[in-house]
Amino acid sequence: LCFVVADTDHTSRAKVEASPGGLRPDEYVRIPRSREVGEPFLRSAFKTLYALAWSLVLVGRRRPQLILCNGPGTCLPICLAAFCFRVLFFMDVRIVFCESFCRVTTLSLTGKLLYPIADRFVVQWPQLRERYRRAEYVGVLC
Repeated sequence: LCFVVADTDHTSRAKVEASPGGLRPDEYVRIPRSREVGEPFLRSAFKTLYALAWSLVLVGRRRPQLILCNGPGTCLPICLAAFCFRVLFFMDVRIVFCESFCRVTTLSLTGKLLYPIADRFVVQWPQLRERYRRAEYVGVLC
């Protein structure tokens, strides 16, 4: 189990390690963050390409069977790398995206970008399931 976080994320690892009875990653990997909140689109596009280069190496080395991800733009380059490998028939990796709890009526930018390529797309509100037919409503996860 590999846990990937943005290089500017200083809280997620501590939260995972503090969770009782949760899965324990074998490895924690930091990748460049694709986008900061409020960052101009053009700059975030270049940063995403940079993060995608890192992610291609990481996914190519780890050869995951499953990528389970949520919300932040950090998961976008990882999923794009996995999708590239899948399209090129290098590996068969499945992508499961879980949309954020706070997204009640519309998808996040990451959700909109990953909706077409995710194998499973999980939402936590029935309103989203009604708007996005491939979405799977599972109720509140947190």
